[in-house]
Amino acid sequence: MKTLTLIKVVSLSSVLMMAMAFSCQDHQVPEPVSNCDRVDGTPRAFPCEFEITKLEFLRKNTSQVVKTVLPGSPDVQLSSRDALRFNYGSSREYAIADFRVRVHVKRIAAASFLPVGGYEITYYQLSDPVPPFPAAYDDIFDPSLWSAPPSSPSNPITNLDMLVGETRTVETELNMVFDFMGGPQVFGEIVIGIVNNSTTHTLVAAPYKYDRLRDVHEARIPFKPSVYGEM
Repeated sequence: MKTLTLIKVVSLSSVLMMAMAFSCQDHQVPEPVSNCDRVDGTPRAFPCEFEITKLEFLRKNTSQVVKTVLPGSPDVQLSSRDALRFNYGSSREYAIADFRVRVHVKRIAAASFLPVGGYEITYYQLSDPVPPFPAAYDDIFDPSLWSAPPSSPSNPITNLDMLVGETRTVETELNMVFDFMGGPQVFGEIVIGIVNNSTTHTLVAAPYKYDRLRDVHEARIPFKPSVYGEM
């Protein structure tokens, strides 16, 4: 009788252990990604929700992909013929171009705070400072400029309400200025980021007091575009 009882206990324990193993496999925690660190290299106070797996530049108003940007491969050469709009400035020293971009977004963690209205896809230009001058473009929050914390509710709304592990695409337009004096390229680099306005407002307030856009992004990807050709 004791032997039979022991066999039943061992069998039940095996079933429970197998069930726990399958449960753990079904709820694996994604590995953290490098863009979850702050600019200074320290971990962010809250996990990043997303990873931008790639960017796809589209030809004018079509769905044709003409260029792809992957994390770690920032250089991309674009054709002016693929732009929605392309205009030269004074004496062709610079050009202003609008390109459509498809952003591939993968959720890697649940939201620490639910966004009000949805998420925001932002982009901006960065440049390294040239001593003794400050950077021409930076991502430090300034309430008097456009780089103030995002609005609540967000506008326009981007729906990224999806399960961990799911990937979704979002299209946006980029307006970029190309410097033809130093070569047909953007001065510095462009950063595309995803913002959760609720998490951002938490991070910019005490006790965190974050003051950089890159530090509040739920995901970000930098790239360095250049352009060639005629319209």
